[in-house]
Amino acid sequence: MSQVIIQKTGPLPVSAVVPWPSTDTVLVAVSGSVWSKTPATMVVMNVNINDKTIGTMQIWANEASMHLMLPTGFFPVTGGYGDTTVTLSAANGTTVSDSNDTFTVALIF
Repeated sequence: MSQVIIQKTGPLPVSAVVPWPSTDTVLVAVSGSVWSKTPATMVVMNVNINDKTIGTMQIWANEASMHLMLPTGFFPVTGGYGDTTVTLSAANGTTVSDSNDTFTVALIF
C-alpha cells in the first residue's frame, strides 16, 4: 500500500504532519527539484522525520539558475503510530528552491 503525504511546490522547507501508518518498516520515497545561484556546486536536500535527518539527496549543478531534478530517494524508516512531521529542507547554502520546484513524498508500507 502507498500514500502520498506531500505534493507541494517550493520554496523549501516544505513539511506535513501525518499519522504514521505502521510499526513495521515504512519506505519513504522522495522526489524534488532544486537549483543553485552558483555554477559548479553540489545541491543537497535533507529528508527529516521529527527533526531527525533520515537521508539526503544530492546532484552536481554545473550551471547556475537551472532547475535540476534530484535523484529519487528511498529511505526505510521504522516508527510507531502517531503524528509524525516530515520535512524537506535545503542542506547547504548553495541549494535554492522556489515556486517552480515541486516536491513529492510517498510512504510505501
